[in-house]
Amino acid sequence: MTPEHGRDVSDPEAGRPFVVAVASGKGGTGKTLISTNLAVWAATGGQDVVLVDCDADAPNDHLFLERAEEVTTVVEATVAEVDPATCTACGACRDVCAFGAVRVLGGSALVFEELCHGCGLCLRACPSGAIHMPGRRVGIVAEGVIEHRAGVRLVSGVLDIGQVKAPDVIRAAVAAGMRSGTQLAILDAPPGAACPVVAAVGSADALLLVTEPTPFGLHDLELALELGDGLGVPMAIVVNKAAGAIGDVQRAAAVRNVPVVSSVPFERRIAEAYATGNLIVCERGASEWLDPILAWIEGVSSRVREREVVYP
Repeated sequence: MTPEHGRDVSDPEAGRPFVVAVASGKGGTGKTLISTNLAVWAATGGQDVVLVDCDADAPNDHLFLERAEEVTTVVEATVAEVDPATCTACGACRDVCAFGAVRVLGGSALVFEELCHGCGLCLRACPSGAIHMPGRRVGIVAEGVIEHRAGVRLVSGVLDIGQVKAPDVIRAAVAAGMRSGTQLAILDAPPGAACPVVAAVGSADALLLVTEPTPFGLHDLELALELGDGLGVPMAIVVNKAAGAIGDVQRAAAVRNVPVVSSVPFERRIAEAYATGNLIVCERGASEWLDPILAWIEGVSSRVREREVVYP
């Protein structure tokens, strides 16, 4: 165990944990591998950690970290609803909707729920008061402490089958993680760079990008780096399944001045452990790739706290 293992990265004065989002440009790179093992490794060093599974379409962190007791909360999303008896078909709601969710058909406005973002702009624009914004269940947030893993709490956003409003579920899960009272929050983000990812990483203090040294991995890493640039938060890269040279990844990272902080070896024992739902924190050599990640998080959190200090 290195000296960095277990340092306190929280900001007690801010009343919230330090938030690290683990993301990638594509699925299958190893976000869950990194997120689950990093959470447990930080906890073994004495930190209180909350792991938030933000992949609401297919959450699976609970397969590796079983909750001792699970508490669930229903998540609702507001959706515009039109009263056809009151609607005058003036089209004001259609004209202000930025998402194309409202059409005027058959003498009344019609809302396509899948496209509605619940912003309420149509409600304010309607001159006849025909629009309402009821809440509709779209999923749940499940949370609880991890059995036999002291210091780790798991929060999972779970989208209901047939629903498409993953960002609402993700934001609810992240909010639950922020209320957990822990020192460190690790967000296991969905893959890609679309709306669900933005919902997951929007509140992050730092972004840890997981990639693999393949042409597909490198292409999608570029997309994730562009997203990180847009967020304006510190970034670092972890290379998973590193078998040999990772020069292409290092060159892409150097262009944006993003450090490659760790490499996870491409080994059968790691793949077997992951495939059977087991953690690898106790495996030989695990500290060699986990400790550098924690050291980077501690360094970034220190710089963030220094910038946020307000002197009288």
